[in-house]
Amino acid sequence: MTLLATALTQLQADAMGAIVVAVYITTLFVVAEVVFRTWSLPVEYTRKGTHVGAGLIVFAFPWLLEHTLTVAILAMSFGGILLGGRITGLLSSIHNVERRTSGAYYYPLAVLGVWLLSHGDPLLFCVPLAIMAIADTGAAIVGQRAGETTYTVMDGTRSVEGSMAFFGLAFSIVLIASAVAGQPVWPATLLVALVVAALTTAIESVSVRGSDNVGIPYAAWLALEHTERLGLEALGDWTLGMVFGVLLLLLTWTRARLDVAGGVMVFVVATLTYALGGWAWFLPILAVYGGFLIARTPDATTLERVFPTTASTVLVVLAYAHTDRQDLYIMYLTTVAASGAMGGLLIATVRKWPRTLLGIAGALVPLVIAKAIQPEAHFFAPLAGATVAYSALFLFRNATAIGRRLAISLGIAIVVWGITVAATG
Repeated sequence: MTLLATALTQLQADAMGAIVVAVYITTLFVVAEVVFRTWSLPVEYTRKGTHVGAGLIVFAFPWLLEHTLTVAILAMSFGGILLGGRITGLLSSIHNVERRTSGAYYYPLAVLGVWLLSHGDPLLFCVPLAIMAIADTGAAIVGQRAGETTYTVMDGTRSVEGSMAFFGLAFSIVLIASAVAGQPVWPATLLVALVVAALTTAIESVSVRGSDNVGIPYAAWLALEHTERLGLEALGDWTLGMVFGVLLLLLTWTRARLDVAGGVMVFVVATLTYALGGWAWFLPILAVYGGFLIARTPDATTLERVFPTTASTVLVVLAYAHTDRQDLYIMYLTTVAASGAMGGLLIATVRKWPRTLLGIAGALVPLVIAKAIQPEAHFFAPLAGATVAYSALFLFRNATAIGRRLAISLGIAIVVWGITVAATG
């Protein structure tokens, strides 16, 4: 059977379900627009209404649809409608918000992404999207109506009350879904719910401009998939990772001059690194954090400082979680050593010490720790890569390009990994 014939067969098999979804979503958009224009409701009401309303039909995908091709076509179609509505102004009920956000465009992408990751498994598909649709909406409503204790996240704000509402709803969603699915057995399900709720709440609290519509379902799927598939051993790793993250914040909050968003990001990095990699992955990045504590700059440690420093490292950790490739450790060490070198540069700048010496020391410390934990770990290749990354970052230290740290450190880490893998066969 040809590829085209296979595609047509799949679309035909899903035709009825696709029609139901298309009619429902189209009706939802039309009703939201009519209500918005007729009764002049606040756009946040109609926007969140479509957010939750779309989620209700999306939850039925595992029973209405079978094939990824159908989900992809539906996602792209409605993404195109949203984009067209933005350009023409015909979907003011969704797009007419003052804040900068691309969340509406991320929604179809999140649906398709979770479908691919979950392979249509009802629990792994529905729970992440339910948290995105229901918990996120509940947090927004509580934050707007009762949010008094606020904190800044880049160019936006969040409220503690909204984050608490998100946590409670996410926790409840996981508990209910796990009970319906019959797994895992009690009391493990409580820990699973706690882990998923805590991680997704953290991601929601530091997401900006609609990126939570991708970050929340992905984080929920990641925690669920690992704890459900790998069992209590992995669940223990996630729990310990969160405990270590909390302890790290309690011990270093004042010293690191963390604000709320920066602290949450430190918690996320600590949790993911230990939960997905264990001690061999956790201790090197902890050493880098120690270097920044030694520097103790007068400025607050915000999300804008923590995220660029750790983004490339987290991406490698996530790649390892998806592939289980042990050789990715060299890529990880390269990004950590590059961050350590930048930490050394920061210490040298603050303390007026030799920059080159401190840069080398900053790169060496996490590598020495990794070598002590895993004697077979590569040492010189990550050090060489970190040196190149440090030099490049130093040369472009005054550049204003967004993401330069991520691009440089991750790019060089990929090159080091590729050369090493090719050389070792």
